[in-house]
Amino acid sequence: MKTKHSLMYFLREIAIVVIGVLIAVTLSNYKEKADNEKYVIKTLRTIEDEIRISQSELDTIYHRHLQLLELLKNHVEDGDFEQTIGELVGNSGGFQVASIKNVSLRFFVANKAELLEFKLIAQLLEIEQISDALANKIQMFSQFAYEHVNENEEDVVIRFTYLLANVIDGEQTLLESYNSFLINNREKLETGNN
Repeated sequence: MKTKHSLMYFLREIAIVVIGVLIAVTLSNYKEKADNEKYVIKTLRTIEDEIRISQSELDTIYHRHLQLLELLKNHVEDGDFEQTIGELVGNSGGFQVASIKNVSLRFFVANKAELLEFKLIAQLLEIEQISDALANKIQMFSQFAYEHVNENEEDVVIRFTYLLANVIDGEQTLLESYNSFLINNREKLETGNN
């Protein structure tokens, strides 16, 4: 009888410990889930802020580049090759490059990517790839411009115009990706789903 009483006491104590552990694990999981949700929301807002800043700067520069492209097209159509590339660019306000920020995106994808659905991660990575492609287009354009800054031959101006159009295409693609992300991100933040 004493053995049976000891066994019941032992089982009761084990049950209390197991229930205590289960409660602790459940509370820990709940706290971790709440912390992860806060982290995701905070990070998505930070990424959104960075994208909005980059988008604003890029949009301004994009429209300046469109004006330069229009000026170059008019010179080519008119057969006006009196001014050098440097003069054309200088007279139109110059060529500028937007400062594109991807710091939060890289940090988030590297550390907590598993907290987001694949579609959103794919969008963020696409933005980064488009940014890299745009940087390459700008580098090609800049290199050509520096090499031919004092030239005004028709074929040089035409190639310069095509390279600028290529940069503008990259800027437009990045702006479209920014808009798409901001729309999807706003939906995620409003519904609270990740």
